[in-house]
Amino acid sequence: MKISFRKYSGFIIDADNTLFDFDRAQRDALYESFKLLKYSDLSVETYDIYESINKTLWRSLEEGKIERGSVKVERFRLLLDKLQMEGDPEKLAQLYLKHLGRKDYLLPHAIEVLEYLYHRALLVLLTNGITRVQQERISRSGIEIFFQDIIISEEIGLTKPDPAIFLLAAKRINLAPSALLCVGDSPSSDIRGGYNAGMDTCWFRSTSADYPRQEPEPDYIIDDLRELIKFAPDLC
Repeated sequence: MKISFRKYSGFIIDADNTLFDFDRAQRDALYESFKLLKYSDLSVETYDIYESINKTLWRSLEEGKIERGSVKVERFRLLLDKLQMEGDPEKLAQLYLKHLGRKDYLLPHAIEVLEYLYHRALLVLLTNGITRVQQERISRSGIEIFFQDIIISEEIGLTKPDPAIFLLAAKRINLAPSALLCVGDSPSSDIRGGYNAGMDTCWFRSTSADYPRQEPEPDYIIDDLRELIKFAPDLC
């Protein structure tokens, strides 16, 4: 990790658990879906089971082991099987995504930081999320006005940490990878992908979990989005 910091002409910023409070959104959407389908109440244990299944499937997607489309329904099929509950996983998946798209909870200081960076650098929002869900949440939150480009992996057929998606982001704003800082909460997705694309990386530590040793070391670690301000160029 670098001790000193530099200024960057552009920022590639992740969405979930970097700008959006995805954990809260996911929990609320799952709770509402369970309630409407008259399943048992969403307990802490049930949510933890779902989260474990979901993370495992998304990691498999990042590693290219499964197709993107299989995640949407498979996580709910596995959840219902694990809970020994009868139900239609496809119906649960559709209802969940509908509710999730309405959960545009932003993390503290997201708007003020984006507004500050917007006047000083070029910004790209880069997310592995599902297109219709991310589009709705981004639109509802109003943050699209701060970005020169928004790249959703499902739309272009590339998934983080594939360095090609990071290089595409750089190309779209006409900046060299070395001029960009890649910011995100996922060591295996954001940090690994940015690193392999030749970019400096910044890990937003959204949980108390230790940084995994097997992933490339980030250039910077922050615990508060306001810390990104120091990486922005001064106004001329």
